[in-house]
Amino acid sequence: MAGPFKLPNKAEAEAEKKKRAAIKQVKEWVESYIPPEHLANHDCVVDVSEVQCGDPNCAPIDTAVRIIYKGDDQGGNVGTVFGVPCEAVDVEQSDIDEMMPPAEYFDAWHKGETRHWPPPPENPEPGEPPDVELRFKVGDRVECCIARGPDGWAPGTIVSHWFRAPQWPTGQFAPYQIKLDSSENLIFAPQDRDNCIRALSEQGMSFGFQQ
Repeated sequence: MAGPFKLPNKAEAEAEKKKRAAIKQVKEWVESYIPPEHLANHDCVVDVSEVQCGDPNCAPIDTAVRIIYKGDDQGGNVGTVFGVPCEAVDVEQSDIDEMMPPAEYFDAWHKGETRHWPPPPENPEPGEPPDVELRFKVGDRVECCIARGPDGWAPGTIVSHWFRAPQWPTGQFAPYQIKLDSSENLIFAPQDRDNCIRALSEQGMSFGFQQ
């Protein structure tokens, strides 16, 4: 009688054997970078697995590498996770060599310190702000739309022109940065339009954005 399960055929069994061997090899390459005493004392655990990538622009299967240190008594685990965009059987030692962190990262993680690897990308160059004359001057009193509806407007004061967050793409600026009367936080107006920012006596409604 046929059941819901079946034994893998010879080709499937061979493919699974090759995958396991490849994962074991990748793990050995990774562990060769880690101080042996960290592994011997189980202060560090290395896990290698294949995961399905949900991004349609990348490979369907990634080889995920997890290097996890137990951290200190006050914090949780530290370490890193990175992926090689291919199946384990296609990973080469040079791929691992390019992805592994410098030795000082392992020492820091062993002490329980949080260090990000790969390091975050550098902030892009700001570029030049638009050569556009703005309606309001620094120091002008305005209203900013911070919520839906006629009651979603909040008064404040312009504190600077052409604000940009460090991580924004080159050339992206917001025309105004504003200090609201009701908060110590600064917000920005993404557009120099009445549906976003207006003189304090004017009326209107739309949306505002908080930085």
